[in-house]
Amino acid sequence: MKTIAALVLLLGTLSNAWAEDERTVGVKTVEQRPLSPKLMVIGTVHSRSVAELTSGVSGKLQWVQEPGERVMAGDTVARLDDTQLKLQLAEQQALVEREQISLSRLERNLSRLERLAGSQSISRTELDDTRSDRDLANSNLTLAKVRLDIIRDNLRRTELKAPFSGIVIERRHQSGEDIGPAEPVLTITDPDHLELRLHAPLKHSRRVSIGDSLKVYHAQGEFSARIRSLIPVSDVRSQTFEARLDLPADMAGNINIGELVSLALPIAPATLTTLVPRDALVLRSSGVAVFRVGADNTAERIPVTLGDGEGPWIAVEGELSAGDQVVVRGAETLSDGMKLKIKDDKPQTVASTR
Repeated sequence: MKTIAALVLLLGTLSNAWAEDERTVGVKTVEQRPLSPKLMVIGTVHSRSVAELTSGVSGKLQWVQEPGERVMAGDTVARLDDTQLKLQLAEQQALVEREQISLSRLERNLSRLERLAGSQSISRTELDDTRSDRDLANSNLTLAKVRLDIIRDNLRRTELKAPFSGIVIERRHQSGEDIGPAEPVLTITDPDHLELRLHAPLKHSRRVSIGDSLKVYHAQGEFSARIRSLIPVSDVRSQTFEARLDLPADMAGNINIGELVSLALPIAPATLTTLVPRDALVLRSSGVAVFRVGADNTAERIPVTLGDGEGPWIAVEGELSAGDQVVVRGAETLSDGMKLKIKDDKPQTVASTR
């Protein structure tokens, strides 16, 4: 009886051990789709709008906006002393008035002489000279008005306006300094509308086109950006081309001007590639492998060689085919031949009661 009891105990122990060896795992299906080899290149975040503001007139600065201040389009960001220009304006207005008086006088004389011309009381030469003087006065009046408009435009230029909404990032001159018409006074940038710029080897420029999306990797994760423009011009030394990509609007608050990012640039035509989820990879001293669900739901260790990544997927080379199921949760503790229990990830439907 003791022997039978011991045998029953042993069978129960083995049964429990076999049950313990069955592991519950999550799986996903191996995919095959076209994928291009990628070259990782460095890109930089830039504002789409950066401006160095000049006044276009000479003068003494009265006030300049502080760096770091946010301004709206049309706001005054610097002001020049306009005393001299206001004096020139008053002088030119008086000149315009004088030219107007002179023209009116000559027009009256010309009208009188034209009435007398029929009675031959005046010479033809006198009439022609008066008409020429009238035309010259009219031209002088037009020129005086143009000069008046120039002074008014210069007066408007004494107040520098922000061409777009943004932030003042640099002040080149201080209040009290005399500046020339082409000297930059301050720099303003738009931090809300950003773009990515990358420089990559010129030989790969034909692998991308306007409208293509590239994967971008940075400290906050990864996202896709669309190529807005390509500048396939290079000098002999750099041998690079430039691409500019639109930064998605939802990323503007997570990334800063000047920040470096990495971009995946395709460098060869797309080929049919086997892809597995990154979560399926098991890294051990013997190498990288995945566990495939084999016959009778047993684990099969498949060594793989890694290729390019694409989001949560990665290209691999190994004895895998499209449609195979690989373990993505619980693979770290598996070994060849272990029994697997596939976890059902489908949401449970709860029957409603009335």
